[in-house]
Amino acid sequence: MPRGRPTTEQLLARVDSEVGVLRDRFGGLPHSLELDHVLREIWLLETHHSTAIEGSSLSEQDVVAVVERDEARGSLLEALEVKAYADAAGWVYETAPETGIDLATVRGVHRRAVGPVWATFPPATRDDPGAFRTTGVTVGGGRRVQLSPATAVQADMTAWVAANSADSPRHVIERIAQCHAWFERIHPFTDGNGRVGRLLANWDLVHADYPPMVIRSQQRDRYLRALERADRGDTGGLVELFARAVSESINRFILPRLAGDARLVPLRALAEGSPYSADYLRQLALSGRLRAVRHRSLWLSSRAALQEYMAGRSPRGRR
Repeated sequence: MPRGRPTTEQLLARVDSEVGVLRDRFGGLPHSLELDHVLREIWLLETHHSTAIEGSSLSEQDVVAVVERDEARGSLLEALEVKAYADAAGWVYETAPETGIDLATVRGVHRRAVGPVWATFPPATRDDPGAFRTTGVTVGGGRRVQLSPATAVQADMTAWVAANSADSPRHVIERIAQCHAWFERIHPFTDGNGRVGRLLANWDLVHADYPPMVIRSQQRDRYLRALERADRGDTGGLVELFARAVSESINRFILPRLAGDARLVPLRALAEGSPYSADYLRQLALSGRLRAVRHRSLWLSSRAALQEYMAGRSPRGRR
């Protein structure tokens, strides 16, 4: 890949190559949340960051304590939100591989994501979890956007489901980003639309055999700006954000944990936990100092090959 900031097309091509390695060499995305510690780590991170985007003050450690050990952390509202989100995300990971999105799916995600919260903290409208709103709403974060009127929500969501499930020449990440921005413009529920929208985006990714992504809370402002640009018809920023998040899931969490020492992985995955950057490893591969092979547009190597290279260096870094 040329030096400098890659284009959106280059990012998407790189993600496809990384997904190709996952499918060709490891049999595709692991699906079982209970048995697979790889997806479990992504699941916990997604729960933390997606609720933090909406204002939760719980740390990653707090989320683990609440979700996995049922410990009391933060306020009751925050604890209920992260537990409900974790349940909804787990359902997404387990169900999405075999099932696409329809209106029942959208309602089901919302029921799981807000139902336990609303049982204790009901909205002023007294809406039921999973029920489309019948009143007007506003969006937070200073985002200025024309939302669907309440009378149009049912029709708009029916059109959204049809467009989201239709065959499209667009790249899957482009389609998911565009549909995510559209969902947030419809804002079909009284509350929980951001959380549900991100869960549905991950549903679409997992259904397409891509890994779920984590939009980090530190990226909140960038994410909201990308949504604003998408509202004006420019989805490039949102597509880039999603593509980078998918790539991180592959290279930081999934491939390093599936590969062991001998299996070949992209250099971005090999760089995780090593003292070297992916760019430096690429230079080693190009110069022949690191045993590596080409696969599509990627260089692949293994932990064993990297350990071999490191063992052959002197303390000062020379061979």
